Amino acid sequence: MCYRYWLCFSMCLVSLWEEGAGHPGNLVWSGGPVHMECEHSADYLTHSGQHVKDNVIAIKAVTYSDEVYVITPRFKRGVMATVWQVVRGRAGPELLAFPSLRPHTVGDCDAIQNAIDIHLDHIGILWILDSGTVESLESPRCTCPPKVVVVSILLRKVTRNIDLSSLTMSTSLLQSIVVEYELGAKPFIYISDAARGAILVHDVTSGSEWSVLACPPAAGLQLALVRQTPATMLVMVRLHYQGLLELDTASLRRKSSLAPLRVFGENSKRVSILGFDSHHVYLRHRECSDVLVWNTKEAYNASNLISIHSPGPRLTPTSVSADPLKQLLIVLDSDYGDTIHTNLPTYHRITYIGQI
Repeated sequence: MCYRYWLCFSMCLVSLWEEGAGHPGNLVWSGGPVHMECEHSADYLTHSGQHVKDNVIAIKAVTYSDEVYVITPRFKRGVMATVWQVVRGRAGPELLAFPSLRPHTVGDCDAIQNAIDIHLDHIGILWILDSGTVESLESPRCTCPPKVVVVSILLRKVTRNIDLSSLTMSTSLLQSIVVEYELGAKPFIYISDAARGAILVHDVTSGSEWSVLACPPAAGLQLALVRQTPATMLVMVRLHYQGLLELDTASLRRKSSLAPLRVFGENSKRVSILGFDSHHVYLRHRECSDVLVWNTKEAYNASNLISIHSPGPRLTPTSVSADPLKQLLIVLDSDYGDTIHTNLPTYHRITYIGQI
């Protein structure tokens, strides 16, 4: 049964990019309406098969300085880019390849092949987890080794590529990426490899990297990063398993898996992690579509899970992101479950709500 405990805040749904509103109440689009300076360019790309609008499925959205960025994995053919900025188009929201179209060239191993997760940090850096395998639902092709692509939003350019070849195996199943700034200045990348139950660690400053076996293997391994004074904790959810796991990130940086792995909610319902901020984890129960928030300063139980968003019939939330500069959350809902195995375009909706 879905939890229906509503927070005491008001939501004002306004027209798309309404003058003076600052943030819209929601953004709605179907498939992948591509934005081009020249209208005929979009028509050419569509007719040539380079861009198949109905195959574009957004799974995660983040927001920074009033702008929204989404990732659309290359599940099928014709996904021209895999990271986009949502912009105002002629008839509503359109997707503009970010930072431009060239860094998404298939087969160019300096380019983004397939963004499967993304982390936005507090200084406007996008850390993009690139699996290197395209058309994963039709005819999977490994075009390049997996890597992390670092993009500066302010500079609108790729600033670094981090090859993950030495950390991965042919059987690796990469899923989530989070980035922690130790002492506020030294970034560490944590990536989940569900097939091994491992966390891949990369010290960006020194370039050193290693993997830590954190839990038994699973079909999926989702991550959230929360602060619990004085430590920073990595919260993990194994697909199809009950309960959440928690690991002090200091043990990851020590290259040790001997630190206590806390398990809680063992008898609770199975959940999917949708996002996180400093001390909140946003999630949903696998059998329900309500977005729940858990304040990690409190015990994990049903009474401390508060519903903040219900997407409506046939829609499923796939991500919740906090704007690092504002008291704001964005929720991405879609009907991808109905469309991912069909030729119908996916309906997407981004809703803005007040931050917890």
